[in-house]
Amino acid sequence: MKTALLLWVLLLAGLFGGLAARAQTPCVSQTGTGASFEAYDAATGQLLPKLLCVGRPVRLRDRSGRTLDPAQIYYRQGATTICTGFTDTTTTFISTLAGPLVITQNTQGTPGVSQGIIFSKTYEVLQASPPAFTLSVCSPGLVQVTVTDASYPDYFVQVGTGPRVPALRGVAVNYPVGGGPNTVTVSGRSAQAGLCEGTSTQPFTPLPAPKAPVVRRLTLPAAGAVQLEFDALQPEYRYQLQVADAAAPGGYRNLAAVTAASPTFTLPAAPLPGCYRLLLQDQCQPPVLSLPSNEICSVQLIGAATNGRNQLSWSSAGNGTYTLTRIEGSTSVVLPLQPGATSYDDAAGSCGTTYRYQVSLSSGPATSISNEISLTALSTTPPARPRLWAGFNLRNQVEVRAEVPGLASGGRLSYLRNGAPLTTTPARRLLDSLVTPNPAVPLCYAVEFQDACGNRAPAGAGVCVVQLVAEAASPNGPEIRLTWSALTATGPDPATPVSYRVLGLAADNAVVSSVAVGAVLTYLDLQPDPNRQTVRYRIEARGAGLPEPSYSNVAEVARPVKLVLPTAFTPNGDGLNDVLELKGRFLDSFRFTIIDRNGQTVFQTTDRTRSWDGRIKGATPVPGAYAWQFEAFDQQGRGVKQYGTVTILR
Repeated sequence: MKTALLLWVLLLAGLFGGLAARAQTPCVSQTGTGASFEAYDAATGQLLPKLLCVGRPVRLRDRSGRTLDPAQIYYRQGATTICTGFTDTTTTFISTLAGPLVITQNTQGTPGVSQGIIFSKTYEVLQASPPAFTLSVCSPGLVQVTVTDASYPDYFVQVGTGPRVPALRGVAVNYPVGGGPNTVTVSGRSAQAGLCEGTSTQPFTPLPAPKAPVVRRLTLPAAGAVQLEFDALQPEYRYQLQVADAAAPGGYRNLAAVTAASPTFTLPAAPLPGCYRLLLQDQCQPPVLSLPSNEICSVQLIGAATNGRNQLSWSSAGNGTYTLTRIEGSTSVVLPLQPGATSYDDAAGSCGTTYRYQVSLSSGPATSISNEISLTALSTTPPARPRLWAGFNLRNQVEVRAEVPGLASGGRLSYLRNGAPLTTTPARRLLDSLVTPNPAVPLCYAVEFQDACGNRAPAGAGVCVVQLVAEAASPNGPEIRLTWSALTATGPDPATPVSYRVLGLAADNAVVSSVAVGAVLTYLDLQPDPNRQTVRYRIEARGAGLPEPSYSNVAEVARPVKLVLPTAFTPNGDGLNDVLELKGRFLDSFRFTIIDRNGQTVFQTTDRTRSWDGRIKGATPVPGAYAWQFEAFDQQGRGVKQYGTVTILR
């Protein structure tokens, strides 16, 4: 029992003694003890003297030359030398953080010495980050790579599966596009570690075949500015706007870079006059690939207003076909030009009217539009004598229309009625509603004209319109008599004899009858329409030098609604005067009522074809006097009433 206890104490003493051999106080690396180890790249076996790489496996190997038990060689990694906590005998590890790293080795001491040996070495762990670079696709068959990264001392570039070649930082280098995928891979490597490398890959799309740009249009939107319009540009290339300059290399001088995103480009302060083109260039090596567009030249237009004409001239360094346009308001007119003409006299303008002009030059696919100029026409020549037409419309307003030959608008027209001013206006049409037709008093209109330059036309034309009066020829007869005043006109057109036509009108003013009456000024309508209570007339007059008929006012005669009844009738069955019949004119809408002496209604109708046989509720007629009442509306909606008596005789 005592022997077993002694052995247990000795075992514990040996265990604690072994642990003590692996501790050292103070904790420093013990140099000069023969302890040593090295770090190697686990994949290649390359010795790593001072530098390690994040993420790359490292293998540690004892290099003391002593015969040691591998199960008792311990390693730890940390920020400083470590003297305790050794339990790991693994010799391979992977660094995860960049920066200084201390690797401590703990091995057995020399024979007979119970204390272990602490030995440490300091390494620098490098981060293998993807290197940054820019990539431009070039033509033909090239890519341009610029390494912008600053993390590594050495860089390499590989295009597709092509060779991996060294590259300098910050230098744009063109590389040929070889086989394999369309990718560029840039690698960065630490020179000391040799194995510490980061890579970055970018794909690219080879450029399409370049096409020469096409300039379609040149305009001058503002003073000193030029705007160009192009066909769609290829965004894979860059473009340069140029102007022809004999002193520049190649005969053209660069003005501005143009982006392919927009089909238009405006140059605010452009050299004018000038001939322009657009130059397509490779992104990497402009001198190697340059395709020019067609050339388009600016056009300069000048002009001056002189007496009776606007004088225009233009110039351009380009060749092609010119088109001159005159703009008045929203109306554009292309003016006729002789081939090769560079000037034009426009004599078609109206005095005081402002016209705008532009000239365009068409050359191949391009059109160049000049600056726009505005000229106000001048003249000292009096305008032509105005022409005048006048007549009544269907609303019994006098419509007056003036025409100034060669001047569709503008100027001032002074309208007069019977010599008194009505109004002054540029309008060629006037309505006069303040008239009451009276054939006995002439109703005459005249017009005077002054153009926008203050020139007065010769004395204008005058028209005396036809005024119509219609009335019943007799109180009881159907005849209607018409009387009207004569149409007269003075003016620049030769006068022709005047002839008249009597027009009968329906209620909606449709013409229902027409009678030519020659040159007379009166007409008797012997047979007016018996079914129309109100008859309407209008006179059509032709001649007197007027270009179209002139019409009189609409005159109407409203004939009264009238009921005609006998004062007695004899309902005795002898066949003579046996019934009371309703007779009269225009019995369209009425109510006829007969009342006996007691005030009782004995007969009533709204139909003129009905008659009364004197019976009351089928009984034999009773002789005596009966009162009647007639209520009606005429064709104009006015109420009419008549009263009377009728007597039944035996």
